[in-house]
Amino acid sequence: MEWIVLIIAGVFEVAFVVYMKLSDGFKNVKYTIFTIISACLSFFLLSLALKDIAVGTGYAVWTGIGAAGSVLIGMYFFHEKKSWKKLFFLSCIIFGVVGLKLFG
Repeated sequence: MEWIVLIIAGVFEVAFVVYMKLSDGFKNVKYTIFTIISACLSFFLLSLALKDIAVGTGYAVWTGIGAAGSVLIGMYFFHEKKSWKKLFFLSCIIFGVVGLKLFG
């Protein structure tokens, strides 16, 4: 159950970053509110997950989900540059997160 909570926290971490970009430097009030709500939910769920998951593993998985998700959303929705190098290092993050789950 704690791993599901951690994954959901990671999804809110991605939402937090995306809404921050859409807030246009916190000028757009609607997206600024979404940014704050997503950040609070992400941190709250992370704190719940860390009750049962080692802090290093939990934090690495949470940031890995946030980083990988943000890169993928940026490439797909915001038309950010795609390259094989970027995708290679993104896969390194994903394999690292999976490895921490399996062996952490």
